Amino acid sequence: MYTTNRYKLLMIFFILFIGCSKKTNQITVITKDGLLNDKVEIRNGLTSINRENDLDLFSRNLKTIFIGSDKENLETNFGENDFLIIYDDAYYYSFRHFIFTDFISSYPKGHDYKFEFFKQNDSIFMSVKIAGEHPMEFTRPLINKDHAEKYRCNTPVEKAGGIFNMIELKEKTKS
Repeated sequence: MYTTNRYKLLMIFFILFIGCSKKTNQITVITKDGLLNDKVEIRNGLTSINRENDLDLFSRNLKTIFIGSDKENLETNFGENDFLIIYDDAYYYSFRHFIFTDFISSYPKGHDYKFEFFKQNDSIFMSVKIAGEHPMEFTRPLINKDHAEKYRCNTPVEKAGGIFNMIELKEKTKS
């Protein structure tokens, strides 16, 4: 009897542990048109959208999660998960993957992050496809790192306006 109850209790703890444990994230990088995986660096952490310009991104203490290969250390959290993508230390793009299921699941489920780099009209582009509990998909040109002082959240500073979670806020029109 004692052994049976102990076995049941052990099984319950095992099921809870598996159900509540973190799920792993996967990163896949694909390069085309002569671009090389070895020149791709992906950093992850939390950055402020209230920065003066994008130069601030490069002085942040972000964790390198990919540099030529997956470092298998990407951890996502509820809320803001910011990414800084750098190609050949000359081009960059930043984005935020917002995970908002903290009241639905015990911890963010793992996501598959696929980054594809290619050339188009003499520019380097990146397609991002995130599969999982909070999917996301977009394609954007990378920005020349030498111009980072002129950008905030991937937008020219003079056009950036008020920014909240990478979304431009519009003034309400008077009725």
